[in-house]
Amino acid sequence: MWRNPYESMGSFSCLGPAPSNIAGLIGAALGFASPKSQGAESHDEKALKKLDKKGLPWSVSPELLQWQSDNDYHVACRWMGDHPKRRPWNVNGCKDLDPVNDNLRMQQQIIEQPRYEVALKLSDEEADRIAKALREPKFPLSLGASFCRAIITNISIENEEPQRDNWAYWETVFAVGDATPLSRHIINAEDAGERIKSDGFWVYPTKYQPGELGHETFVKGYCFAEEPEK
Repeated sequence: MWRNPYESMGSFSCLGPAPSNIAGLIGAALGFASPKSQGAESHDEKALKKLDKKGLPWSVSPELLQWQSDNDYHVACRWMGDHPKRRPWNVNGCKDLDPVNDNLRMQQQIIEQPRYEVALKLSDEEADRIAKALREPKFPLSLGASFCRAIITNISIENEEPQRDNWAYWETVFAVGDATPLSRHIINAEDAGERIKSDGFWVYPTKYQPGELGHETFVKGYCFAEEPEK
């Protein structure tokens, strides 16, 4: 369930994760908790109120933001499943409109039998650490929603960059195909008052819609509020 934030009346899943979603999986594996989550060791109410005033009611783990900056987080992802299929999923699909009188049935569309390959650019030492964390994650790993558990297999460390064949590619203006809004965590979120920035789309090629060739395999998975789009 990679929810498309531009779908205002339902939860329609994009085909694959955005860079921010993949960063969240890495943070969960490493045990980096959001300050307001159950996994946080302590809750500094004064600091949390400060975040609220900055417009960040649910902030990203500061450890995860630091990790992305320190390691110059670059990521690639591709769809490895068959023909993409979505199906209705309306469990817990109600959104309160009025606490007494009414609510709205949210139409949810989830991806069936998702399979992905993800690549990260890391130093040798950090690659070993992340591989170990993904094998023994500190927190449960989910594919966009808690009811979509992630199963990670075939972890390997390679010395060469993957070939540019069917990896998701970045389009800043217009996307044809199964596209995910390319959202990235803003490293200086407290200064910006925003935690995520969307820069166009990450287009996922499939066997039936192969997309375009010649794009860079990796994208920079984080950003600063003031930097240009690409």
